[in-house]
Amino acid sequence: MPIREHPSFERPPISSRLWRYTDLPKFLDLLTSRRLWLTNAEVLASEDPYEGLPGPIQFPHRTWRNIEEVPEVLRVQILKKYSRGSDASPEACFRAWLQIEEQVCIMRHFGRREYFVNCWHASEYESLAMWKIYGSPGAGVAVVSNGGRLGEALATNSEDFHLGKVRYENPDILEFGMSNLFDSLLVKRESYSYEKEVRLVYWDTGVFHDALANDAWNELTMRFDDLVEDQRTLTPGYSFQCDVDVLIERLIVSPFAPSWYLSMIERLRDQLGLRFPVTASKLLAPPPKIS
Repeated sequence: MPIREHPSFERPPISSRLWRYTDLPKFLDLLTSRRLWLTNAEVLASEDPYEGLPGPIQFPHRTWRNIEEVPEVLRVQILKKYSRGSDASPEACFRAWLQIEEQVCIMRHFGRREYFVNCWHASEYESLAMWKIYGSPGAGVAVVSNGGRLGEALATNSEDFHLGKVRYENPDILEFGMSNLFDSLLVKRESYSYEKEVRLVYWDTGVFHDALANDAWNELTMRFDDLVEDQRTLTPGYSFQCDVDVLIERLIVSPFAPSWYLSMIERLRDQLGLRFPVTASKLLAPPPKIS
């Protein structure tokens, strides 16, 4: 199975319903190519500038200039970790910790383009908001699937994928010591909680860029000087082989679509030799009349 377990990813129950609301051109690309597109996280950042960065508050360690300014709970942790087996002073421990925090944040900032994402909405029911935002009113469809189908549909690929729920956190929260680089991809601000997002993620380990290659730590400013910018052309995304009939449990046509959309999609499905069921959304159907 190409979807691998990972401690950073809270996978939804295998049968939990997942929805992908999309416009018709993107759906036609899936059908005709039989490949699933994952977008570069750097591209997603054009809509959410906090996408895939270290945390809701950027570079929070820069709030303090010495060990005495650090809140006591965190100060105790820093001293315990960085003085272990040495006679380092509290100030030396602070500077060692701050350098590591700075290094991790910069690596995550420059490493965002190494990750590729395909987004799903977790819900048992249709969402009118999702139709309006992502379904291109009048031209959209919703692919209904689940985690089990996603794994099976991608099984012919040699690459590893991960699947997990996005966490939504207050932007005022300070968070330190994320255990893995994946963590920052799975946290968004609470303003996006309506998305109920589950992410399929691919990490391209072959595109690593070392922004700290110059190793220019400045003890006076407590920052890295001479960061190496990534001059390479951004890869907007990757597409992966996908068994469409396995992926799609059923397809729902937008409640805003004209009546001929459903039969058009059924004809296309049949011409391509696919078998998934297609239904029209009844979300905006009038209620039964009382006689």
